[in-house]
Amino acid sequence: MPIQIVKTKTEFFALRKQWNDLLSQSAADTVFLTWEWLSSWWESYAEPADDLHIILVHNTAGTLTGIAPLFRRRRRWLSLFQVKTFHFIGDGSWDSDYLDMILARGQEEETLDLLWNYLRADNRAWDVMDLPPVPEDSSTLRWLTQLSTRDQIMLRNEYIPCTVAQLPGSWDEYMTSLSPRFRTKIRSTVRKLDESHDVRFYSIESENDLAAGLDTLFDLHSKRWELKKREGVFHNSAKRQFYYSFAPQFLRRGWLSFDFLEIDARVAACQLCFRYNGTQFLLQEGFDPEFGSESVGIALRAKVFRKAIEDGIKRYDFLAGVGRHKTQWGGQVKGCEKISLAHRTLQNMVFIKTPVLIAAIKERAKAILPAKVLEMWQKRLSSLSSS
Repeated sequence: MPIQIVKTKTEFFALRKQWNDLLSQSAADTVFLTWEWLSSWWESYAEPADDLHIILVHNTAGTLTGIAPLFRRRRRWLSLFQVKTFHFIGDGSWDSDYLDMILARGQEEETLDLLWNYLRADNRAWDVMDLPPVPEDSSTLRWLTQLSTRDQIMLRNEYIPCTVAQLPGSWDEYMTSLSPRFRTKIRSTVRKLDESHDVRFYSIESENDLAAGLDTLFDLHSKRWELKKREGVFHNSAKRQFYYSFAPQFLRRGWLSFDFLEIDARVAACQLCFRYNGTQFLLQEGFDPEFGSESVGIALRAKVFRKAIEDGIKRYDFLAGVGRHKTQWGGQVKGCEKISLAHRTLQNMVFIKTPVLIAAIKERAKAILPAKVLEMWQKRLSSLSSS
């Protein structure tokens, strides 16, 4: 059979070798599609009513050529009807970027055609595929664009910028690539800390130290949000469980880069990253607000970048979003697309088009409404689109 459906956690967890072997042959090969990442995500975040629906695609010789890492979620929408949506495993918790179909190189289009033949025939199983940002050069994105012109489906695309800094062969070369003002800022920040304090930069290298390191990250990250009188992301027990799950696996595989800046025997800042195929991905950071005036975030990132360059890392990926705190480090924009795919029905048309309409209303409202009224309207529109 060309199509096999994985519906249980036991089956999913038995796929580790096949999964990672195919991923290593895929143009979509990223740390966020590894079995370790996605199995940890499912165990931590899956809701009781969520259904695994991983689709394995085989060619005529019986060789695995594609994995669609999907799950199905049913939800009420606008209190009018129920929508059955397919999502990528890893989507919805703001942890994962660059999710995609896993396809053997050179067999992408034929594998996707087999996948679509199954999905089209099984159209009662789903209404909408709500896929998070995939890279703009993704085979899946190109294929979906072609599919929308020849089949009775609707697509909604949303551009999502990500930021990546290319790293040269030496620290001096990298510093030369930065603006003179920011280059001076980095050097003066590091020098002042070294002259005024006992500074230690170190990395987690043993599983014995990992749990304590994660607890420090959770604490530092939460302190910054407490200043804003808001709960940080680690207030969520599922997110903490997720980190406790994937981190030891990543450490054993050599994928974890978990760095700390200690000042006078106190942890002032830390950064949790992944290293995979020559790229270092920034996942999460934490800073002690008591050290804010000493720019410990800049000092830590400078040491992290220098270490990455000395270790031969070629890219530092800030992931989704663009801002001065990324571009001043040499970050350049890399485009991604968030995609929603649906059968052409009236119900699905409303589902697909409503977010576009709400976005247009928000843009129009900015020009004509006072700030407080605008804030109230935005909250109301957001609640409607997510209900």
